[in-house]
Amino acid sequence: MEKTGRVKIANGEARLDGSLLARKGADDPLGAAADFLSNLGLDGKCVTVTGASGTVGDKEVFFITSAKEADEALCGGAAAEGIAAFAAPAPRRAPAAKKAAKRKAKPAKRPKNRPAKKSGKQPRKPKKAAKKKVSKRGSR
Repeated sequence: MEKTGRVKIANGEARLDGSLLARKGADDPLGAAADFLSNLGLDGKCVTVTGASGTVGDKEVFFITSAKEADEALCGGAAAEGIAAFAAPAPRRAPAAKKAAKRKAKPAKRPKNRPAKKSGKQPRKPKKAAKKKVSKRGSR
C-alpha cells in the first residue's frame, strides 16, 4: 500500500499527514521510522511511503518499508501557494488606532533646558601610584 503526504518529525516520532509511522521489527519502531526518514533528508517534505497498517502497543501506525520524495503538487504545495496568493488582504487599521500605535512607538522627548539623566554609577577614581622606596644607605 502507498501513502503520500507531508512528513513531520518531532519528539522521536515521524508522522505523514498526522498518521504515525513505524518500522517493523525494530527495537524502537517509532524512533526507527523517524531516524530512517531523517537520514533520507525527508523531514518537512512531500513523501510517498510504501508499507502496511498496523499497531505498536495501543497506537495505530503505518509500517513503512520504503520512502521517496514526491512531487509537491501531490501535497498541495504549489496549489496551496497559488490559493494563498488570492486570499483576502488583512483588514486595515482604523485611523485612530494607527495614530495611537505611532505615539506609543516614539520615545518621549526631554525638554531642551533639562540635562539628560545621569546613570547612578560614579566613575572610578584612578589608583594612586605607589611611591618608590629609597633606602637611606644607598645614596652617597
